[in-house]
Amino acid sequence: MTIQVVLGIGDREVATTLNGQFHELQDVEIVVLESVSGDVISAVGAVPNVDVVLVHQDIGPLPALDLIRELVVRHPQLAVILIAEEATAETFAAAMGSGARGVIGSEPTLAELQNRVAQAADWSRTMRRHFDSSEAAPVTGQLGTLVTLCGAKGGTGTTTVAIHLAIALSAAGRRVCLVDLDLQAGDVPVYLDVQHRHSVADLAAASDGLDGAVVAEALFVHPAGPHLLLSPPHGEDAEEISARAVRQILTVIRSRYDVVVVDSGSQVTEANAMAVELADTVVITATPDVPSMRGSKRMTRMWSRLQIRKEEDVWVLLTRHDKRNEIQPDLARKMVGSPLLKSTVPANFRALEDAANTGSPMAVKNGEFRKAVGRVATELSLLGPAPPQQPPRGGRDRGSAMVEFAAIVPLVGTLLLLVWQVVMIGLTSMYSSHAANEAARAVNVIGYDQRPTPEALANREEVRRRAVARVSGPWADREHLHIQVSGGYVKVTIDCPAVLPGWRTPFGISTKSKIVDERDGE
Repeated sequence: MTIQVVLGIGDREVATTLNGQFHELQDVEIVVLESVSGDVISAVGAVPNVDVVLVHQDIGPLPALDLIRELVVRHPQLAVILIAEEATAETFAAAMGSGARGVIGSEPTLAELQNRVAQAADWSRTMRRHFDSSEAAPVTGQLGTLVTLCGAKGGTGTTTVAIHLAIALSAAGRRVCLVDLDLQAGDVPVYLDVQHRHSVADLAAASDGLDGAVVAEALFVHPAGPHLLLSPPHGEDAEEISARAVRQILTVIRSRYDVVVVDSGSQVTEANAMAVELADTVVITATPDVPSMRGSKRMTRMWSRLQIRKEEDVWVLLTRHDKRNEIQPDLARKMVGSPLLKSTVPANFRALEDAANTGSPMAVKNGEFRKAVGRVATELSLLGPAPPQQPPRGGRDRGSAMVEFAAIVPLVGTLLLLVWQVVMIGLTSMYSSHAANEAARAVNVIGYDQRPTPEALANREEVRRRAVARVSGPWADREHLHIQVSGGYVKVTIDCPAVLPGWRTPFGISTKSKIVDERDGE
């Protein structure tokens, strides 16, 4: 993500030098370069999402320190850096007193410039996301849901599940904070490719004076959505984090987020035991093998002996599940003794390998794994309350529906009548063809004389009888079947029946058939 920088420098030479250096840095963009303090204030207010403002010591007419103080008051989430000719201790103290995030010389090296701007931008973005979350934070005083994940032993996928669970909840619109309390071997920064200078150790040192701003400064906002509180970079720092500090930290964080996901690793310490005790839900991740089943049972019994958590109040999540495993969920449920989640995480090693190596959880494209994480979130009731049902419609709506229904019924009825009339026409055409063929054969055998002699009348009546015999239903009415013989052809016309009783269609369907002398063919 490109870092948006505003420069406030009155000295043209210094401005040219720094501008040239910034152009050599990647992912850094100078959006505005101003030489007057008033223009700097206006530019910061006009440009959205400014990350860092660099103010030169000799800018005017408002002095640099006063300008920094004004910017910080108007934009408390904005990181401001003072550019000084000499970065002395007195200059640094004065800048910090005005609210600046740091001091840099007027001729810094590229590495120094990049490092200082990147750190300031990281702080600014964290604060901006925190301020945005604070605006939407609940004001009822209710605490968010705390979910603590533990591993029955190393390698059960606790960190993987915690990371993807936090990302899935964030994608569902929940405010999520992922806390890495595996204090000696936390791998969240590795799995997410994160480098952050603050950790839970910084909050533990200031636990007596924790507030929203202090917590926000220690958090890292991941692009995928969740906020991160990382474990100490040095394992020995874990000794300085007490259970009391963890209680205070988690309490403050729970007041700012909907869901707090804690990765407590597989080792039980005083600090992560507090996370288990405070949690609304505790989940032990276990693989389908005997050592993991025993480790899960051993951990829950220890918590019970220490009066931290009852065995029946702990869920077990089966990870790396496969239908070919010897231990299936039914057997695992009997072995662990604690409730077993119905959801399982499949054994998709290849699907997770790329994400683990690159530090990009979004690289996991396996739909089965993503669905499994979603099922876990649903089963643990972490996706929030279901949307309220729509209230029943009032009388006006019901009346409108009745009017619409009354208007549609005649249209539907008319359409059905038209369809049925088309069917009648098709059947009439078919029977007319059958009757014409039969009449042509009868005329060839019996003859058809138009004279009014008894024999001719009998022949004509026999031809009509045979033609009518090929017709059934309402089409067999003799009054609506007409036969004409002329020019070696027989023409049969049948009146098409109407779908409405008492209504006669004004047309008939006619078919011609040639009279073939079968004796000539012999």
